[in-house]
Amino acid sequence: MGDSGLLSKIRDRLLGQPPLPAENPRVLFLTRKYPPMIGGLETLSYNLTTGYSGPKTIVALGRLQRHLVWFLPYVSLRVLLTGQKYDVIHVGDPMLTFAGRLGRAVWGKKVVVCVHGLDLVYESKLYQAYLKAFLYADTYVAISAATRELAEAKGLYPVTIITIGVSRDFFAIQRRADADAEVAAARKGRLVLMTTGRLIPRKGVAWFVTNVLPRLDVLYVVVGGGRDYERIKQAAADAGVTDKLLLIWQPEQERLYDIFRAADVFVMPNIPIPNDVEGFGIVGIEAAASGLPVVASRLEGIPDAVADGESGILVEPGNADAYVAAIEKLEADPAARVAFGEKARRYVRARNDWREVIGAYTRLFRDLCGVPLPTVVTPREETTLSSRPN
Repeated sequence: MGDSGLLSKIRDRLLGQPPLPAENPRVLFLTRKYPPMIGGLETLSYNLTTGYSGPKTIVALGRLQRHLVWFLPYVSLRVLLTGQKYDVIHVGDPMLTFAGRLGRAVWGKKVVVCVHGLDLVYESKLYQAYLKAFLYADTYVAISAATRELAEAKGLYPVTIITIGVSRDFFAIQRRADADAEVAAARKGRLVLMTTGRLIPRKGVAWFVTNVLPRLDVLYVVVGGGRDYERIKQAAADAGVTDKLLLIWQPEQERLYDIFRAADVFVMPNIPIPNDVEGFGIVGIEAAASGLPVVASRLEGIPDAVADGESGILVEPGNADAYVAAIEKLEADPAARVAFGEKARRYVRARNDWREVIGAYTRLFRDLCGVPLPTVVTPREETTLSSRPN
């Protein structure tokens, strides 16, 4: 570096005005949700951090959350020792907000915090006191309109909405009744409903098995794992519908795609649970991208993932009659059901491309740093981003 460059850096330091980055800002990504763990936050973190084209460092946990006892001090130390090298510190969720606040206080760096829903309302006096003391950002990113409302209700401003993308692998899925051997054997000529994700109370699977499944002549395939797994099995036994339920514990990614191929309708029967919230519902856009019509609860962040009449049918949560009516309507006209699924695929393709999501984050980072957008627009790079990284 020449003398003039060195003097410029010294002047900028003395004035407290670091030089603007010439290209995309240098970003330090901090996240506790990362592969090989599986979930919506892991999907977002992986695709954002690997897809961002500017200079970056990724500090990720990717382990069970009990490791936070050492990970939060570790990322805070990383920020303290190396934060001066970056233009923006991106905090994956409020749990790591202390590290972002440290980067702002010590190095004056721009801080972006992504909020998802439950991370704002989690019922713990200690956690809420932690947020009150340390939660800070120059800009908050909410994954849905419902999450933005939660953030603003806590006095967080400004909040911008950047949604979640979906892998192109899902767009390649085509219907095939025999794609999965276990599903094909259990089908017995029936309509196949599918739900996938973490099996926890707010997902409403046990409620659906108890209140809706007895009224339908279908096979309900539930894919995932979680603390409600045994409760769902018991609910099926109590309701006398074990022959209508197929539970599949966390399959490999390729088998999950095959189950999507074998399914006819995707259901998201979420129910309201105090101090819990569905911030978005990434499985809704994955299902629509695979060509499945979605029947989902009109609850919390789900309407941002499932557009009523476009990519699915929204019904009132806990309304068994509405679920039965929506599913029976789709069952009655197979051609219309397939056409609706293809319409859903087109809708999601136009709105949830990961390249567009990453582009929105890139523009946000540049705006924070005062970096103008390039005057010459080059063709988008063709990159393949994984929705369920291994």
